Amino acid sequence: MIEWGNRWARAIKHRQENNEAVGGFFSQIGDLYVVHHLWAYESLQSRDETRNSAWQKEGWDTNVYYTVPLVRNMESRLMIPTKSSPLQ
Repeated sequence: MIEWGNRWARAIKHRQENNEAVGGFFSQIGDLYVVHHLWAYESLQSRDETRNSAWQKEGWDTNVYYTVPLVRNMESRLMIPTKSSPLQ
């Protein structure tokens, strides 16, 4: 978890141009060291463009290279903010 966290701290700078990072959390109770990241995008097209542009930035590929072996399971979900959410 420490190694992943250190890599994540370096990598996040490559993904902050569009302010899509909402939060990153990990658990220490229940299933230990489960990581959750929340990203906000205007649309699926915006998500695709943002994710693809990260690969053009020097250092993103290195961080992915070192963090992928630390991942045992990955899931992706689409969530729609409620009417009262500041993400509207």
